Amino acid sequence: DQTKMSSQEKKKINKGAQFIIGGLAGMSGWLFIHPIDVLKVRMQLSTEGGGAAISNSQMFKTVLSKEGPKAFYNGLSAGLMRQATYATFRIGFYETFRGLLMKEGEEVLWKNAISGVMAGACGSFLANPVEVSLVRMQADGKLPPEQKRNYKHVFDALVRIPKEEGFITYFKGVTPTVGRAMVVNCTQLATYSQSKFWYKKYLKMKEGVLLHSMASLTAGFVYSVASLPLDNAKTRMQKSGKGSEYSSLMRTLSLIAKREGFMRLWNGFGMYFARCGGHTICMFIIMEQYRKFYLNFLSKKQQIYR
Repeated sequence: DQTKMSSQEKKKINKGAQFIIGGLAGMSGWLFIHPIDVLKVRMQLSTEGGGAAISNSQMFKTVLSKEGPKAFYNGLSAGLMRQATYATFRIGFYETFRGLLMKEGEEVLWKNAISGVMAGACGSFLANPVEVSLVRMQADGKLPPEQKRNYKHVFDALVRIPKEEGFITYFKGVTPTVGRAMVVNCTQLATYSQSKFWYKKYLKMKEGVLLHSMASLTAGFVYSVASLPLDNAKTRMQKSGKGSEYSSLMRTLSLIAKREGFMRLWNGFGMYFARCGGHTICMFIIMEQYRKFYLNFLSKKQQIYR
């Protein structure tokens, strides 16, 4: 049974390595997706204050003409730092919780879902300061010159934010961030596992890159639909300054729906799906390769010391 074999293989990788592999896979995948994430943030902020929504291509042309190609990598250091923290924590915790909840060789959907929810909550809370820095750096180009923060890099942002606005600002938007992460990890990780099982059973697909791509694309679509409203709310809350009207998750969601229309909660879905689906595919494929490399390394190491 392929599912059982996969589960047993994962157990050969120690807990510390699971965390490291998760972080490396997240960072590697992010290098390809960061420009899309920049556009996603700009799309989400384009309707703030009742502004008219514009297409993905229009936003791309606007950023390129006004700010140049470098703007698509604004906040890259924060993006990589986010993956180094968030991806490391969420994937490492996911495998840890799975190990605690499931017996060897067992594969149960609801246990995967619970593991994803708990891993998402822990990982996103710990990574929120980096998340705030990332949103601030990406949104800086849209602000008037007198309001620009001009962070040099992620570490500059991490130092200046508590100095200028207080330590609590590190956790601005933490409620929607944690809520979104719980939804993302529940839908993404559990859907990925379940999709692999269904595609192998009903479409007779074999283990490999095509199967991983199909399963991760499915997972990316499901969690994009489920999490985009929370992500839109998070972006508004984290971009805002002191005394903002976006004071809580429910208030932010209700203000967007009331002022801009209910469907605006899914504003920027195309770019968001390209980002989420794209990163999911890259991350899972790269992760499988890193795991394979690690297991091969262990096998060779054992042969050397025999």
